Amino acid sequence: MKLTQPQILTSSASGCRVSVIIPTCESAGHIGRCLQSLNEQTRHVDEIIVVDAFSRDGTRRIASQLGAKIVLAHGTQAAARNAGLANSNGDYVLFLDSDQKLEGNVVEDSVSRCVRDGADAVKIPELFVGINYWGRCSALWKNSMVKAWGPGGGIPRFYTRRLLLQSSGYNGSLRFWEDLELYDRIRPSSGWRQAWCRGHVIHYESASLRDVVSKYISYGRSIATFRSSSSNRPYRSTLKLTLHTLLHLLRNPGQSPLIFFGCLVQVFLKGACAALGFLAEPRRREN
Repeated sequence: MKLTQPQILTSSASGCRVSVIIPTCESAGHIGRCLQSLNEQTRHVDEIIVVDAFSRDGTRRIASQLGAKIVLAHGTQAAARNAGLANSNGDYVLFLDSDQKLEGNVVEDSVSRCVRDGADAVKIPELFVGINYWGRCSALWKNSMVKAWGPGGGIPRFYTRRLLLQSSGYNGSLRFWEDLELYDRIRPSSGWRQAWCRGHVIHYESASLRDVVSKYISYGRSIATFRSSSSNRPYRSTLKLTLHTLLHLLRNPGQSPLIFFGCLVQVFLKGACAALGFLAEPRRREN
């Protein structure tokens, strides 16, 4: 892919500034695609902050070439997002992952929803695309989850800075569900509105069974963290969504039996590894 240099970024006529925060770790293979989609938005992004976990594969070099500000930070993705927020100055903040890209109108439409419609948070529909076999299996599951969630589902990615600061940001100790925990924590608050963007986030899935094992053992440890916290509603709501997704998948298995079978294998493996991580976490703390 040919990478173009970033354009001079200016604020829109509304005077509002937009910051985009992207945690990275060894992301050289796809960070360029993500940043390129930001540089090609119909509404310029005023600030791109890449929070990098000391990658050694050229992630920071590519990000710098494409106009991003680099912040170095260890820790969870949630902690990285908080570090990016602390180093940003936008009136609106968009959180992306390095393996995602935006359709061209997402930033413009999200700002419009806030300025014109008075929204404080904007949900951006997500479409998953697999780029290897296990990635396609994962994409089938996640696209099924989006459909099972229904029109009222989803978690905002685009926020007013005011709402984020009022909520104290993400729980930096969480390895998983940090976005759901934040959303669950601010939902009971009164006086704020949410809206849907008309554009999409494209999420590229690449996976191996080894990746699944390590990632979901780590995620299982976050389940133990939820159980020890004052609220475990994200845990309950995710379990309910998982069951609904499984039912939707069984009713709509897709066109490829091989992908469907691999998807079920992944689901079983994810559940087993998450359970293992959950059971191991209390023992790890005791030691």
